[in-house]
Amino acid sequence: MKAKMLFAVFFLMVFANGLFSQNDRKLEVTVAYERQDGRGSNQYAVWIEDNAGKLVKTLYVTRFTAEGGYVSRPGCTPQWVEKADAKNLSKEQVDAITGATPQTGNHTYTWDLTDTNGNKVADGEYTFLVQGTYNYPDHQVLFKGNVHLATPEEVRIETTPEFSSDEAENKEMIKEVTAKYTK
Repeated sequence: MKAKMLFAVFFLMVFANGLFSQNDRKLEVTVAYERQDGRGSNQYAVWIEDNAGKLVKTLYVTRFTAEGGYVSRPGCTPQWVEKADAKNLSKEQVDAITGATPQTGNHTYTWDLTDTNGNKVADGEYTFLVQGTYNYPDHQVLFKGNVHLATPEEVRIETTPEFSSDEAENKEMIKEVTAKYTK
């Protein structure tokens, strides 16, 4: 009887450990941000897309942009606005993904490997994106990186910025974007 009880406890511990470790997987996207002066700067969004380029989940967007700033300033994170279908987001959806424009420093946004509806996503390749508007109206920076959720070990992902223009003013708004996938 004691042996059966020990076996049952052991089995439950192994099962629970597997269950919880699967749920502990995450992707942390860190944005090195420096607040800028200037009209239309300091707007950015962080989101996840699947390998077909479809939005899976928005992790963060500045409140000004998500609450309609993209209407008065169409150059505010235009790729996120299009992917997220921003004009059709409800107030609750906007509240769930927005925050005030952050202070200078490193800011980490965590993806729990769920979609917008809270459903776990399938293993596969995903892209994380960070788009910032650094000098309105036409100056954006885009960082993107790929992560494969079946990767068996922790992975650190570096990105390279893609600028929409060579203009230098406020170009240091987002200095670096890195990500860490933890399995």
